[in-house]
Amino acid sequence: MSQVITEINENQDMDTAPMQKEFSSTGIQKLDDLLGGGFQKGFTTLISAIPGTNIEIFTKQLASTDQPIYITTEETKDDIIETMKSFSWNTDQIYFEDIAQKHLDHVREGESKRISIYEQRSRTKIKELIKEGSQGLPTQKTGEEDFLAVLSHNFLENSSKKIIVNSLDFFLERYSINDILHTMKAGKINIAQQQGVLIIIITRGIHGTQTERNLEAIADCIIELDVVQKGTSFERFLSVKKIRNYAKKIGTARYEISDQGLILENIERIL
Repeated sequence: MSQVITEINENQDMDTAPMQKEFSSTGIQKLDDLLGGGFQKGFTTLISAIPGTNIEIFTKQLASTDQPIYITTEETKDDIIETMKSFSWNTDQIYFEDIAQKHLDHVREGESKRISIYEQRSRTKIKELIKEGSQGLPTQKTGEEDFLAVLSHNFLENSSKKIIVNSLDFFLERYSINDILHTMKAGKINIAQQQGVLIIIITRGIHGTQTERNLEAIADCIIELDVVQKGTSFERFLSVKKIRNYAKKIGTARYEISDQGLILENIERIL
């Protein structure tokens, strides 16, 4: 009888024990420490940076672990792989959604059409050109793929994985803020349910305070990168601004960029 009671109590302890948090490593040990273990699974992390912080290198370093989905907008897949290999970071396990290349191809196609029309006009006699102009030229198709829908699709289909969006600036320049916030909220829900990791990169200070605050409200974790000029030199800082349900003090750290990537120096805990 006592054996049965013991087994019941053990099962009750298991049911009431708090769930163990799981993390995805950032690839930088001191940053893992600063975040309390790394990027917590189920969390959406917003990384905002100002120009001069080397955010582009930091983002690639984050992509070197845990087989991420890398959604490109700033650089093409080939450009990213070339840079990562120069740092000896693994690129074999990355899946790229190469929006940057698709957009570049669309721009080139549009320019080719314009050049073709110009060359056609330059070879046309004046009378023929006037006649053609009076009839009107065929309408040129200038639309491109709905990249926000591509983003939403990845949030749905890959929500159990690590997703890096570099960067949200591309979408903020082309879509309404309401559509972007709706996509972000849906992505956050999917990531939380499937225990994936979502990392969003944004340039701070160019989209307006209200837009930034709306995005920060969605994020579970916020990391900021800053650069400060001191005399003739520059110092770069990484700060953890917010971690949801994190009871310990968050902090900031000075960092440098070496041939190994971003290296954090001493961490200072702040309220």
